[in-house]
Amino acid sequence: MAQADVGAPDEILVVAAILGDLAAFDALVLRYRSAVVRTARMMVPQDDAEDVAQEAFLLAFKALPSLEEPRKFPAWLHAITRRCAFRFSDRARALQRRSAAFDEAILEQVPSISRTTSGERADEELQLALERIPDNYALVLRLHFLDEMPLKRIAGYLGVSLAAVKWRIHHGKKLLREHFEILRKGSEIWKGKKR
Repeated sequence: MAQADVGAPDEILVVAAILGDLAAFDALVLRYRSAVVRTARMMVPQDDAEDVAQEAFLLAFKALPSLEEPRKFPAWLHAITRRCAFRFSDRARALQRRSAAFDEAILEQVPSISRTTSGERADEELQLALERIPDNYALVLRLHFLDEMPLKRIAGYLGVSLAAVKWRIHHGKKLLREHFEILRKGSEIWKGKKR
């Protein structure tokens, strides 16, 4: 696979990456970057989320040959991201320096790892509403509606069933509607007091 097919299934890209096709790993990074960053943002300060995401992808690249079932790559990557976020604040800088040369080489060859995500596309009110609902609903809503990730890919990434993802979207939208209704009523009361 000289030039990775971006539309290829995860399993094909994983096997190609294990065989040394960096373009295949780049395609996987592009496919899951927003999910990894959003997962990290739920667990570490927002300023550190990009660092956690980068570390998760580097660790995933190094450990890719140990992945026994390529179809489970998304859930495996999600677990790696969570572990990286948990350890982020506790690890010593000396450990990071030991593998810096190898990491730099990977970063040069797979540029999508170090690319930063653009700012949130949603307005401030929506972001506030998403912060007020439980994380398991907010993450699924962000991945599907803001990042346009397909439901099956979200299910694979989170390691849950497609039905669970659909339920979280359904219930998450209901929670958002309730939140917006409260905001709308509060706004009407506020306007009435101004007069």
